[in-house]
Amino acid sequence: MLLVQFPLLFLAINSIVVQPKTQQVSYPCSVVLLPAKHVLNTQGTALITKVKKPYTADPTGPLRERQSVGIYADWMTDPSAYGDYDHYVGLAQIPGVISWRFRLSPVKEDSSSFFGGHPWVGKFDEISMEIPVYARVEVRPSNSKTNELGPVILQNSLESCKHRSHSEGNVLR
Repeated sequence: MLLVQFPLLFLAINSIVVQPKTQQVSYPCSVVLLPAKHVLNTQGTALITKVKKPYTADPTGPLRERQSVGIYADWMTDPSAYGDYDHYVGLAQIPGVISWRFRLSPVKEDSSSFFGGHPWVGKFDEISMEIPVYARVEVRPSNSKTNELGPVILQNSLESCKHRSHSEGNVLR
């Protein structure tokens, strides 16, 4: 009986060893969000980082670590240019596993460009799982009444995420 169990144990250990580990994002990192279609001047960036937040509204409470995705999208046309949409959302997703949708807000500028287009920003910092490099970040128009999403305007995967440690940066004094 011991001989029968040994090959099964070997198979179980062997299958664990040969399974490739999914590469995780190195925090903090940033990625340029590129237009999905040709939209003049529209581009953006996403910052993926770890944050420590209290479990409750009490700022002195115990902390928990979460992953955060922040988006800055610039030269965005009015969302209604793409259909019946009234705002933009950021969408971070691990394809086939989970996605997080968060509202972007327009940035009020002191002086608008005569070319048009405005910046939109937002962040979501309640992600409790590690984010793999094959995760995607998108900006899409959305309808606040129906929650219907429009076409992808900006996008990129985190495979091209650029990591920079604090020791690599120039410290301003």
